Amino acid sequence: MSIKSAIRCGLRLLIAVILTSIMATAQESGSPSSLGTFIGQVINFLILFGGLAYLLKKPVVDYLKHKSEQIAELIRKSEEFKNASARKLADIERRASHLDEEINRMKAEAAEEALKEKERIKMEAQQEAARLKKLAAEEIDSMVRASLQELKAYTIELSVALTEEKIRQKLGPELHRKMIKKAINDLKAFYESSIAN
Repeated sequence: MSIKSAIRCGLRLLIAVILTSIMATAQESGSPSSLGTFIGQVINFLILFGGLAYLLKKPVVDYLKHKSEQIAELIRKSEEFKNASARKLADIERRASHLDEEINRMKAEAAEEALKEKERIKMEAQQEAARLKKLAAEEIDSMVRASLQELKAYTIELSVALTEEKIRQKLGPELHRKMIKKAINDLKAFYESSIAN
């Protein structure tokens, strides 16, 4: 409904109310003087309100036009806000749907990394265990060789000591002299053969 049609409707309603009240008053009083007074009042009323309507028409129309423009602007802004909100909501929903995918992807990557790290740690532990075994074997080998060397040296010492003891027991002063003579004769023969050559 436009502003002009609203004003026309209001004026028609006002005229209908005035005419109805005139008729009601005329029937009540029944005298021509009161009817004349009433008609004068009605004419004054019409002039007053007609003048007011004439004077206020432009400001009221401007005011109503301004208000309708404001309301239209508010409706337009609310539509824009509604559309922007719908776009934001759709963007958030899109991100949320991708968020689940992103979380699942990150979980899969983390599980894969954990598995790789576990394998790497296991391999390093095996390598370290093998290295320690090798070092222990080398250390044991070295200790066994050293012990064998000590044992050989001790055996030789003991053997020499036992042999010396046996020789001392068997070798008396007479045998000792014979051995020395034989050694001297052997040296003499060696010396003579080396001079002859």
